[in-house]
Amino acid sequence: MRREIKLMLFGMVLYPMCVFGTMGCASVPMKKVVIEEKEPKADIKLRRNIDEWTLQLYSDDPTIRSFAAVSLLGLNLQNAQEPLTNILKDAKVREDIKISVIRAFGFARDDRAVEYLIRLLGDESEQIRTVTLNALGRIKTKKTINMMADAMLNPKQSRDVKILLAKALGNTNDQDSVDPLIKMLRSDDSDLRETVMASLEKITKVSSNKDSSWWREWWLRNKSKTREQWLDEIVLKQEEKTQQLEAEIEQLKQEVARKTIKLIELGHDKIDTALLSEAIKSDYPEVRIFAAKELAKIKDSSIVDILINAISDKEEEVRIEVVQTLGVINDEKALKPLIRALGDESLIVREKAARALGQFGNDEVVAVLIEALNNKTNAPIVSTIIESLGETGDLRAVDTLIQFLTHEKPEIRECTAASLGKLADVRAVPYLIAALNDGEERVRWYAADSLGKIGDPVCVEPLIKRLSDSSARVRESAVTALGQIGNLPAIEALIKALQDVDKRVVEQAAGRLVNIEDATFDIMESVAASFYNIADYKRAEIVLGRIMAKYAKFPELQDKVLQIRIKRAKTLFALKDWQNALNNYEEILKHNSVDDTIKKEFIQCAKELKQFDRALKWFTVWLEENPRNCQWCWQGRLDIATAMLEQGNYEKVKDLIALLKTEDPNLGGEEFLPHFQALNDKIEIGVANAK
Repeated sequence: MRREIKLMLFGMVLYPMCVFGTMGCASVPMKKVVIEEKEPKADIKLRRNIDEWTLQLYSDDPTIRSFAAVSLLGLNLQNAQEPLTNILKDAKVREDIKISVIRAFGFARDDRAVEYLIRLLGDESEQIRTVTLNALGRIKTKKTINMMADAMLNPKQSRDVKILLAKALGNTNDQDSVDPLIKMLRSDDSDLRETVMASLEKITKVSSNKDSSWWREWWLRNKSKTREQWLDEIVLKQEEKTQQLEAEIEQLKQEVARKTIKLIELGHDKIDTALLSEAIKSDYPEVRIFAAKELAKIKDSSIVDILINAISDKEEEVRIEVVQTLGVINDEKALKPLIRALGDESLIVREKAARALGQFGNDEVVAVLIEALNNKTNAPIVSTIIESLGETGDLRAVDTLIQFLTHEKPEIRECTAASLGKLADVRAVPYLIAALNDGEERVRWYAADSLGKIGDPVCVEPLIKRLSDSSARVRESAVTALGQIGNLPAIEALIKALQDVDKRVVEQAAGRLVNIEDATFDIMESVAASFYNIADYKRAEIVLGRIMAKYAKFPELQDKVLQIRIKRAKTLFALKDWQNALNNYEEILKHNSVDDTIKKEFIQCAKELKQFDRALKWFTVWLEENPRNCQWCWQGRLDIATAMLEQGNYEKVKDLIALLKTEDPNLGGEEFLPHFQALNDKIEIGVANAK
């Protein structure tokens, strides 16, 4: 949850389509954006938003500019994009405005302006070139990589732009960038070759001082690898480097800590709180971190004032230690500073502050949080406080939180939906059900998640309706919630969800269904059949095995259990689990009226395992039971004899044929006798050759 909130702080990259109040911005005359006619039911509110965001692109506030740019990109409309591309093309536009737009394309990973971004690599402003380089490296789509590669390999392209393009291709960390970079190694420019080499090493994690011919040979050996193999190798190499770096950092930390301890402890048997109080004000981050950790060990009210002063330290690690320790000390003086820490720029600090407040264990915490919530208007801080109320687990917060489910800001509505799920109080159910129809995708999916955590059966029907939601993520959350509730209507809905067009939804539904244990025979049978029908044999076998374990000894279900065993045998057969399939088939064969398909699949398993004696025994039984089995039983015997001969088991084949002759001197009749005689001839030849 907190990760999503942080993303929203960077401009609502994922979900910018919401109505925001008027923000101060520079007044810039410009033509109103007109919604394309192909957009159904041109929305006045949407048009106003586009006009407002277009104006805000020229604001003096960089946060407003960035938000407006990302919001326009999020609409995915041509008319909404034009103001952005116009800014990129217009040389007269202020540099800071252009930078905000460039960053927005990078944040959104939107490749519709790649052509203009590549041109900006040649801009006279170093800052624009740097920002553009970073944006191109972030977008990473195939189209972007291809366009950058073409531009880099263009003989008419300037040397400086080629160098920047080589860096940008390296920043993509994409396999598709390797080939054009290797081609660029042919350049006569040493700086360009050095940049290309650095980008190749960055992508491949292969360090080499060799020339371009070495890289070409390496690429010929590796380009045919799948993306998964490629990524596996890169991840492995990266992990090795990361481990090495972490070890070096750890050694450095230990060295700094030792020297600092010696410095502080000079002439003292015990670390002095006063020294730590001074050390936590040090200009050196390592010293402040050490001091914070040492103060955290004291955990005494005497250091509360020191910690409160350090709660706004520039170093995140110091703030983490301070916030955690204040929570443990549980001094009421720290209450308001901790509430302020709920608005910290660091997600980890905010989390620690929420937990610290929860540790106070008095009745005032929730009241203070609610008061702070009602006095805050800044959306990120409001969202964090709402999350903190959820972390407290105090049900007194439910009524207050419910009011924020209809807040104008979507990020606040979604945060509220998530927090109500943590509190899991049934009072929130009708309001969360209403939130399932929210216009924002993220609100709907958090509402579904929370309803699943509450687990009230009244939620099932509204959640089932969300299985037809246009958002796959919402459908996935609805499936998760239905799996948590797990009653009959929910299970039936999960079975239908196995037909969803989105793989994640199907996988989530399957994962929930396969873990159902406390269900009736018929429900579990239906779940197993659903898995079998979509060829998910592994899950089908798990459920079928669970049915057998649970119901095999119920006398009244023996006929149904037999059918389950048959289905399980066929599932194991489909999985090519020959041994388990063989064992199940043999149990089935002990019953009468088994069709020929079962028999033939049993024989196939025996052949795969080369358990010929087992198969031959059953051929004899079937011939005795029904002479109509004569032809295919004799054919099966012939096949087994042939397979044994191919293994060089001459004596076994000879003994088998002799045994079969005692049963039928004609060895199955005219159709099979010549073949058995031919086998005898081969046996004699084989024995002779062996001598």
